[in-house]
Amino acid sequence: MRLGSYPGIEKLRFTHLQHLFDEENKMNFSVIISLAELLCEVPIAFIAIEDENGNLIKTSTTIADLKDSRTLPFPDNLPLVIPDVTLDDRFSNHQLLKSGIRFYAGIPILNPENYAVAYLCIMDKSPRELNSKQLNGLILLAQQAFEIIRVELDNLELKELANNIVTPAQEIDTIFHNAIDAVIVVDDNGIISQWNPKAENIFGWQKAEVTGHYFHEVALPPEYQGHYLQLLENFKYNSAENHPNTTVEISAIRKDQTTFDIALSISPATIQGKHFFICFVSDITNRNQISQELDKQQKFYENILNKLPTDIAVFDANHKYLFVNPGAISVKEYRDFIIGKDDYEYAAYRNRDTVTADLRRAQFLEAKESGTQIRWEDSLKGPEGNTITHLRRMYPVHDENGELSMVIGFGIDITDRKVMEEKQAALVQQLSSQNTQLIDFCNIVSHNLRAPLVNMSMLVEFIEDTNNPEEQKTLISKLKPVIENLHTTFNELVESIQIKQDLEIKSENILLTDCIRRTFEGLQSEINKSEAIIETDFEDAPSVYFPAKYLYSIFHNLFSNCLKYQSPKRKLVIKLVSKKMDGKILLSFTDNGLGIDMDKHKDNCFKIGKVFHHHPNSKGFGLYMTKTQVEAMKGKIWVESKIDVGSTFFIEFTNQKA
Repeated sequence: MRLGSYPGIEKLRFTHLQHLFDEENKMNFSVIISLAELLCEVPIAFIAIEDENGNLIKTSTTIADLKDSRTLPFPDNLPLVIPDVTLDDRFSNHQLLKSGIRFYAGIPILNPENYAVAYLCIMDKSPRELNSKQLNGLILLAQQAFEIIRVELDNLELKELANNIVTPAQEIDTIFHNAIDAVIVVDDNGIISQWNPKAENIFGWQKAEVTGHYFHEVALPPEYQGHYLQLLENFKYNSAENHPNTTVEISAIRKDQTTFDIALSISPATIQGKHFFICFVSDITNRNQISQELDKQQKFYENILNKLPTDIAVFDANHKYLFVNPGAISVKEYRDFIIGKDDYEYAAYRNRDTVTADLRRAQFLEAKESGTQIRWEDSLKGPEGNTITHLRRMYPVHDENGELSMVIGFGIDITDRKVMEEKQAALVQQLSSQNTQLIDFCNIVSHNLRAPLVNMSMLVEFIEDTNNPEEQKTLISKLKPVIENLHTTFNELVESIQIKQDLEIKSENILLTDCIRRTFEGLQSEINKSEAIIETDFEDAPSVYFPAKYLYSIFHNLFSNCLKYQSPKRKLVIKLVSKKMDGKILLSFTDNGLGIDMDKHKDNCFKIGKVFHHHPNSKGFGLYMTKTQVEAMKGKIWVESKIDVGSTFFIEFTNQKA
């Protein structure tokens, strides 16, 4: 029975509508009220009727003074919008002004005879305007409210139905089975895996009858199957193009082969690493049900998003938050606050600095201006002081006119993965270092220890084979230099290993002229004997930040090589130059000595035990030690040389303080 068919509309309003505003029935309008608040971004919304005395009977509000209000200006059958009630005579001395109300709008809830039976009202404490989309949305919500009123009056079982309405706190499975829409889940090829009870009701097929079959073959006439398959193709995950979720209206076919009109919406989803498509189907034969059905779909989406382990945020075109799930902000108070605001307002609310807000704004603008997805990693300190790393993405969504409608951002916590990567890198570095040390040990044993040990073995055999005391004494005396050489080799080995393991050695600023002075003091006699010409240019970088004992050793070894391998054809000239370059210092040692055949020895210049010229004091350890000291401090060393022209050794010092 339609409302307009009741005799005496005034009696109808008081006797048949008043019970809808009892405490047990007010929740019937909560969804419409919440949507009105979200749609218009206002803190107050309610549905009201007037009793016989002109007093309001209304759904509950959060403003205490509003509960005591008695009258409000209501329109007859057109929306009434008052941007600033302080400028409207109808609100002169109205008690709502005491509550700070500045904005008011009332939308009539009309019956089929265009008579207002109730009113959908919204309020705000700030003056404002409604755009056309918001006003049209309120009118649709008012129409939906009338449907609730009509169903209540036509069906005495509404109370039982309302008690079974799925709430946002229930599990996704409950929403799936009780959704007002048909919800069908298909795999990447379009094969049905899930088919909810509403789908059974709409199409007439039971779940067991369609599972494993193609959705388009079961539910769509041949002329619409191509359109559906094209929709799936548009959502392929390997496509670089973003396809916003859209709803299309097409015809469907029931089990009994009758056709009917449906609204079909397809959304891609990834569940446990597998790709699926969720198809939402609404029977739109009765166009008046569309608003209610879309509302149920919204609940379904939000419940899924709220239960995802990733953090998800949706922004409007001006970087205002439209949606935030618990994964992004766990505290409901903070989630409620941030809707309609940006990161700067949220930072102020939480008493935080704006560093993160600056970063988020820059990332949002990059996604907005580029029109493509962006991704990055960021690290923040957690409540316990530990570093938390997220892999984040933002991608813009455009409407049919190419205008930006929203930006969706989401992040995944990859802290555990980063920690494992760091541990793995450290382990690889440790194993590499240990492997290098093992190779060095083998080389030393092979090249430096074998000969002394063979000599010692032979001398011991000679001593055992002779009974002549004088001969034994002579042989024993020959053991001493062999043992001393072996002892020296072991000391050098221990020193090189100590350099690699000495992680706590401290660096300091050292003047290069001091290094030259100390080197001259240790090699004065060799320098005087060679009559070498030494030139220095430390003007660009007069000092180096480096461990002192390493730097003095490096200067000593490189100077010793210059003196040791000078050419007999010309007077020795040694040039030292230091230069600054991008936070580093490059130091070069150049001489005009014998040079090195780089074609033969390029890969062996800094290996232990490698010598390139005959010299009684050459052991092939100095350059190896120098390279070890440089690389221990994350530096680099290399050489450029030509036979009978000379050599230049380059050392790059990193982490140089200004």
